[in-house]
Amino acid sequence: MIVMVAASSIGVGGYFYISDLQDDLAQARLEAQTYKIATEEQSRTIDTLQTAMQTQGVELNRLNEANGEIQAEVNRYLSIFKRHNLSRLADAKPGLIETRANNGTKAVFETIRNDTTVIVD
Repeated sequence: MIVMVAASSIGVGGYFYISDLQDDLAQARLEAQTYKIATEEQSRTIDTLQTAMQTQGVELNRLNEANGEIQAEVNRYLSIFKRHNLSRLADAKPGLIETRANNGTKAVFETIRNDTTVIVD
C-alpha cells in the first residue's frame, strides 16, 4: 500500500512537473516568435533608414555642387564691380549704366521668381 501511494505520488508529481515544463516551453516559443517578428521589423526599419541616408547624401552632394556654381557666379560679379568704378561710369554715360542696371535687376528678379515659384503637377 505504501508503495502504491508513493508510486501514485511520484506519478502525480511527474504529471504536474511535465505539464509545467510544457507550459514553459510554449511560453518560450511564443517569446521567440515575438522576438523574431521584432527583429524583422527592426531590420526593415534599418534598411529604410539606410536608403534614406543614401538619398540624403546624393541630394547633399547635388546641393553642394549647385552652391559651388552659385558662389563662383557671385565671385565673378563681385570681381566686375571691383574692376569698374560704376559711379564714374554712371556720371559719364548715364543711359548705358541705367539700361544695364535695369536689365540686370530684371533678370535677377525673374530668376528669384522662377526659383521660388511652386510648380504643381
